[in-house]
Amino acid sequence: MENNKERVVLGVRFQRTGTLHYMDPLSYGFRVGDLVIANSKRGIEIGRVVSIKNEKEIDKNINIEKIIKPATKYDVEKQKTHEENAKIAVKKCKEIANELGLDMKVIHAEYTFDGTKLIFYFSADDRIDFRELVKRLAIEYKIRIELRQVGPRDEIKMYPNLGMCGKEVCCRTFLPDFESVTIKMAKEQGVQINMSKISGACGRLMCCLKYEQDTYKENLKDLPKQNEIVKYNGEDAKVIGLDILNKKVRLKIGIGEDEKFETADYTEIKRINNKNKDKDKETISESDANKEEGGE
Repeated sequence: MENNKERVVLGVRFQRTGTLHYMDPLSYGFRVGDLVIANSKRGIEIGRVVSIKNEKEIDKNINIEKIIKPATKYDVEKQKTHEENAKIAVKKCKEIANELGLDMKVIHAEYTFDGTKLIFYFSADDRIDFRELVKRLAIEYKIRIELRQVGPRDEIKMYPNLGMCGKEVCCRTFLPDFESVTIKMAKEQGVQINMSKISGACGRLMCCLKYEQDTYKENLKDLPKQNEIVKYNGEDAKVIGLDILNKKVRLKIGIGEDEKFETADYTEIKRINNKNKDKDKETISESDANKEEGGE
């Protein structure tokens, strides 16, 4: 009976919004929120259990690692000590970088849980030759030193920052990975192209433009284009605005004193499409040709 028992898999994150790793809990029992010690790409770290699933729910191509052990109170205190020491290390790294005349911004530092590696994160406009900096830091701390350059988005997620909505930026609260965001998305959503208004704290296009893109794209298939002439209640009307999410159209009907404005559901209008008319003509011509061939 024990062999038929379904295998449980832990969803573990080593950083607040980091990549989700799937772990075998071995013989330990865990609940969501528990801390574990496990291997990551950066070395041995403390991770938090954010989900517990049946192995059948996990993609077969995903590699399932094994945890090392549950984190103890001693482990948590050890991690806190590492974090405090890492803050001091950032200051030291900045001092040495300034001495060496390196044009770089040291953002953050972290120790691996076993204390064998100290990783510094920095941003810079150009490539930096930091070999001398690594040597100086290695002499100072007598452990393995790594320097990693990050982009504007990764830099912002390391600090508490507010977005345009007044809430803490998505990349720091729940967004695990950055997805591609384009100007085309903003245009399709009817957003005014003002870079200062559609850019996030990182200076790049706001990630939230991606969230509803699929819905906008699907709804646009049923809607006319801006300035398109359509039929509404038997009259010609010009499309002057779109409510894409609610699939409604703002119309201008008539000219001069007879000019009026209406908001209509997309099902209440009839599109005047020349291409469709041409297709209708072709269909009629083919139908007539078939009749002639049948008559002969």
